[in-house]
Amino acid sequence: MHIGIFGAGSVGAYVGGMLVRGGHQVTMIDLWSEHVAHMKQHGLSLSGSQGNFHVPVHALHLSEAQALLKNKVDVAILCVKSYDTEWMTLFLRDYLSSDGYVLSMQNGMNEEAIAHLVGWGRVVGCVLNTIGVEMTGPGQVMRWMKPAPPGYPVFRIGEMHGRVTPRALQIAEVLKSCDHADVTTNLWGERWSKLTNNATASAIGPLTGMGIVEMFAHRDTRRLSIKLAQEGVLVGHAMGLKLEKISSIAPDVWLAGKPNEPEGFAQIENLLKKWEERLDVTGQASTLHDIRRGRRTEIDSINGLIAQKAYELGVAAPLHTILTARVKQLEAGELTQGLDTIKDLFD
Repeated sequence: MHIGIFGAGSVGAYVGGMLVRGGHQVTMIDLWSEHVAHMKQHGLSLSGSQGNFHVPVHALHLSEAQALLKNKVDVAILCVKSYDTEWMTLFLRDYLSSDGYVLSMQNGMNEEAIAHLVGWGRVVGCVLNTIGVEMTGPGQVMRWMKPAPPGYPVFRIGEMHGRVTPRALQIAEVLKSCDHADVTTNLWGERWSKLTNNATASAIGPLTGMGIVEMFAHRDTRRLSIKLAQEGVLVGHAMGLKLEKISSIAPDVWLAGKPNEPEGFAQIENLLKKWEERLDVTGQASTLHDIRRGRRTEIDSINGLIAQKAYELGVAAPLHTILTARVKQLEAGELTQGLDTIKDLFD
């Protein structure tokens, strides 16, 4: 199996590097010239909670991808930002083998957009839970989140139709070179649950400048993140999805924690403390990394998607709507990062 990593950023580089270390044939394709040049000359340096490794990798700049015509990819792992999904899918589809498919390993819910370009039969979803990785420089990526406990699937592979197929089982087995992987029959529920999990920090992080541990340690930001999760659960239910645990907490438990029900709120906070044990103080929302590097965030595909679906279904999700707009103001230089950007939303 020839695997192409399209978008060798934090997730793509880490997953690709671990697959190479596991003996798989991988080509890394990226548009960051310095990063590609470093991988070609020095390989990839992987560090963090799974140990420190150095692996030689086969890397191509986007401008060199035509070389793949001589050795097409069987699995194109798509790791670009959600807003780059369509053009990158158009770009890579000529490099898929006859039975090749695209595996979306992204934030948001991009499978439908991919399927419109390559066909539903050539799309497989992959939901990542608690992997927590960060690029620390060209050719360098660190996993800051602790590995999952035995049996907990970090990679959850799902077909669009929800059935278990040989190819889903095959790629799940391959991904065990990185961490535990399994096949899910509930891709859409998994997707929305992970989206809701991301949305608890994806707006608060960039607006305040807080890392994830700091955000959960602060009473007001922690409670705001809980309310964001609650809105996400309500919208997911309105969509008819079967939601999975979010930050290891069942959906119904999230909904029990309301301001006028302090015992339920306290229950969520206590359960979050256990989940936080796997976090490292260096952990930050990817949107905060983007702001610090002067890049566009994926806020439209995370909190913005929850706000959009809520509007379509007539469900209230005011916090997601407000915070999405404020992150866009921050991107545009119309807000100054700090706690003052969200203080009016505290109890």
